[in-house]
Amino acid sequence: MLLMRIFALETDIGKLKKRFLSEGEREIRTVFFHGFRFFLRLLWNMFWTIVFLAFVLFMSSTGLPLLWLLIAAGTPWIFFIATSLLKAYLDWRYDFLLIPTDKVIIVDQSSIFHQKVTPMNLENFASVTAETQFWNLFPFGILSFNLKEGVGNGVRLRYIPHVHEVVSVISDAITTFQRRKDLRRYGGSGDETQ
Repeated sequence: MLLMRIFALETDIGKLKKRFLSEGEREIRTVFFHGFRFFLRLLWNMFWTIVFLAFVLFMSSTGLPLLWLLIAAGTPWIFFIATSLLKAYLDWRYDFLLIPTDKVIIVDQSSIFHQKVTPMNLENFASVTAETQFWNLFPFGILSFNLKEGVGNGVRLRYIPHVHEVVSVISDAITTFQRRKDLRRYGGSGDETQ
């Protein structure tokens, strides 16, 4: 697979992870969004593609030149449907949640021109919760981070695979982080692990 950087899109996930891990910090888990997220957007865009094609076919039956119709329908299709499909693919393929030992990092690759990285220190978490999606018929759910008062707004992430396991991993990371912090504060080297 070709691994490269295209504008703001970093296709080498390992390289991206390295950039956000501090010295002495290790990766606990990386979570990519479930493919159902892409599938739903794909269905929606296929629906609109069929609408565009039906429009072209209907208008061609009125005697308008097919080339003009293809240009008239193809231009908005490229701007609205094709870009939406590209965004859906990038969200599915390159968005992820990185859980190292001291923070949680959310990488949102919304286009090849824009990337948003949100690191959140474990010290700022008030709670982490899991919710079901689609009546719990699929193996994914909603992950919510509630931050301490005055730190910032909470974050909700949908389509997280095995969300209950992810919440457990993050809760364990928070507990371990707090214990290390307490050891440094009240004596000990802080290097002890469980």
